[in-house]
Amino acid sequence: MKLKGVLDFSLGNFLCLRGFAPMGVLQDISKPDESIQRVPKDERLREIGDFLKHGEFVFFPEVVLCVGLHENDTESEQVANFYSNIHKGDSFRAIKFAHGLRVSSSVKRSQKPGDIRAVQFFQTATVEFDATKDAVFSRIDGNHRLAAIKSTDTPERERTTPFCIVFCRNQNEFRRFSRALFHNINYKQVPLPKEHNLRLILDDPDLFPDEKLKTDPSFGWAYYLARQLYSKLDFDLLSNLRPFIEKEPRSFLVDQFTFLIEKKVVGDNENAIKRVKEALGRVSALCDKNPALKDSTNSGLLAALVFYELRPGVPTDTFVSWVLNNHLHQIKKSNFTDLIQIFDKVLESKRRKIFVSMAFNREASENHYKIIERVCNEVSDKFNLRPALKVERVDWFHDGTSYEITDKIIEMMSDCGLLIGNLTYCNPNVYHEIGFMMGKAKAEGKASADMLLFVDESVMEEKDKFVGFNLRAIKHIPFTQTEKFAEVLRENIEKYFKLKA
Repeated sequence: MKLKGVLDFSLGNFLCLRGFAPMGVLQDISKPDESIQRVPKDERLREIGDFLKHGEFVFFPEVVLCVGLHENDTESEQVANFYSNIHKGDSFRAIKFAHGLRVSSSVKRSQKPGDIRAVQFFQTATVEFDATKDAVFSRIDGNHRLAAIKSTDTPERERTTPFCIVFCRNQNEFRRFSRALFHNINYKQVPLPKEHNLRLILDDPDLFPDEKLKTDPSFGWAYYLARQLYSKLDFDLLSNLRPFIEKEPRSFLVDQFTFLIEKKVVGDNENAIKRVKEALGRVSALCDKNPALKDSTNSGLLAALVFYELRPGVPTDTFVSWVLNNHLHQIKKSNFTDLIQIFDKVLESKRRKIFVSMAFNREASENHYKIIERVCNEVSDKFNLRPALKVERVDWFHDGTSYEITDKIIEMMSDCGLLIGNLTYCNPNVYHEIGFMMGKAKAEGKASADMLLFVDESVMEEKDKFVGFNLRAIKHIPFTQTEKFAEVLRENIEKYFKLKA
């Protein structure tokens, strides 16, 4: 195989051959250096592959490869002469090097005294090698692009892209150069701020019309929605949000819409603009309700608040309480996806909590509680639940402090995943607690409350097995035998926590 290009020293340091070749060819003849290259993620490879297939603005800088001309750590006389010829502008024929490389060159000279040296000695070269053997070149930059092209269709593999091959005198130089170049390319350069990049795109509808933003894979619906909402934001009305996003509003909105669309919280439609704008308004009101939030300038926290405002089933107040109780609003900067992932784990743990509402100091009630504990432990062991189901009652709760019983009951009911209400003995407190759960469900827009009710009809007094008229229409478990109760309870708990069909 032959690669052709311009041969010269870049900035007086590195000897390079620069040219063009099909991406598939560069992928076949090179391999990543595992000691410096990270393993490409499948999601990133798919993203690059889609961009190569469908993007209108497909452009990448050159693929940078590296190769050593001598097998040892010392410089050979042949390599020294090769470098000398290039410095002098002398052409040469088929010089052989390590890895079966053969390099030939031709030189064109300019007679114009004003021409720069590169024009005075314009040197082209051809590198020949056996492409059927192991990959000859090591990848310095462009590994993700070439890895993505491996599994794409033939048209993408045949697309021409620029390449740069950096030649090294020996293996010692190869090891040093490859690491130094990788470091300089990936860490030395300062990228243009994302907000500046987005301003160039979103603020220029003439060059980038709305339809282009929606359909081009380089952008997508998130860019279009961000453009539309950005033009509608009024920080005079949403003054609480100004500290969070005024420095990078476009970046915030693009990232927010991208995540919400990915999680299917909003769709690729115009209604997403209205929903997110209304959610931002509710979050601004939350800041008035919880003034400590105003101390934060963390845009990641704001993005998480908007997410929970839009996602059904999770009260944003619960998230806010968790943030404030753990002083997370004082973190200057955080990734909103990390906040959401951690809190969802907290929620998962809370959903496994079962609050038992019951009459105290009654022998039958104590026996019922022991049955509930035993059944929950058995279900946790049977299905290897992590975290396990946790049964709680307010009179057994200890956190080392004194507290109002009513406040603690409300807190425990708010945090639990399921309330089990013992209607035996017709205790008024139990009825109040069930009413709280029903009101909570209504406020959250749920069709029914997360509760399971039962009554022991084996107790002696008729008044103790009486069910109030306001709860008679709600499904509850009546029983006279405790083991029958345990069996039905187990079946209902497994069904509620979706452990069985």
